[in-house]
Amino acid sequence: MKNIGLIGAGQLGRMTIEAARPLLGHISVLSPDYPSPASTIADEVYVGELEDYNAIMEFAEEADVLSYEIEHVNTDALHDLELSGKLVIPPAYILDVIKDKQKQKEMLNKAGIPTAPWREVYLPEFADSNELKDSGKSVSDSEIIQAIQESAQTLGGFPLVQKARRGGYDGQGVAVLNGPHDKPLHAPSFIEKKIEIEKELAVLCAVDVFGNTGMYPCVEMVFDARANLCDSVLMPARISEELQREAVSIAKKTVEALQAMLLAHIQTIASEKNNNYKPIFAGMFAVEMFLATDGSILVNEIAPRPHNSGHVTIENCVTSQFMQYYRILAGYPLGSTEMVCPGMMINLLGEPDT
Repeated sequence: MKNIGLIGAGQLGRMTIEAARPLLGHISVLSPDYPSPASTIADEVYVGELEDYNAIMEFAEEADVLSYEIEHVNTDALHDLELSGKLVIPPAYILDVIKDKQKQKEMLNKAGIPTAPWREVYLPEFADSNELKDSGKSVSDSEIIQAIQESAQTLGGFPLVQKARRGGYDGQGVAVLNGPHDKPLHAPSFIEKKIEIEKELAVLCAVDVFGNTGMYPCVEMVFDARANLCDSVLMPARISEELQREAVSIAKKTVEALQAMLLAHIQTIASEKNNNYKPIFAGMFAVEMFLATDGSILVNEIAPRPHNSGHVTIENCVTSQFMQYYRILAGYPLGSTEMVCPGMMINLLGEPDT
């Protein structure tokens, strides 16, 4: 039996552990605090910060395979663990790209995958920092808006959506700018042309360590407009069969583009004669998409883990996303992704700090 080390101990980790119980899975978690959703039911608990290099290195010592249920982890540690021969799923290089939403856009466009038109917002103060507080410099709203307007000239101007390159999560790190007087984000960012959206869609893709791929049906995500948080998910999405097939096809191409990017990176590392670097492309991926009012489907972003759009699979698919995730980490073949019946998930959120 493999000892699976899971970095993070939130609700996704908890539901993964619950799914693994019937198969007697052994899962340890690295949690920034105790108690936390996953730490109270994990086989072993290590308390440490997810961005702490040493905490991850120590946590990994007893693990046969490592994964993460949140993107905000120290990827330098994951890279070094891979160089020592440790299996990380998905590989650290994949996480490096996905953590930076602008790198995601660049990868998608290079692969010919449709996205909303976008441009980088360049400010010297942000050139070498992930957050304003790290740069040691202050930038006014007007300076940021001026940079946005310069970048937006080829996008047709306002309205625009400004997105932080890093750190955005659960509705954070996004600002809708209807004009130059709206308040912008103070962070390294890019802007997108605001798309007229008919629906927001998502497709889960599972890839096991043997290279097999499983695609789940396309779901429809309904968002709370004020909080910019997922309010409910419907499986299948209320779209035509043709659009359903197109969404699944685009999601598969997106994950294949990630794999191709990793293979190119492996060749680069191999040329440096590091024979221990042998990452395996595997994991659970969620591809979020927009269905525009003109009928086009555009990729919004990728998550390299179980996703809130997939909670409905617990009751409505042969293999839930959490059971699938565990099977991938444990080295088992994929389970069936077939939908058993239509269903709906309602996302109930408590008040902050309660």
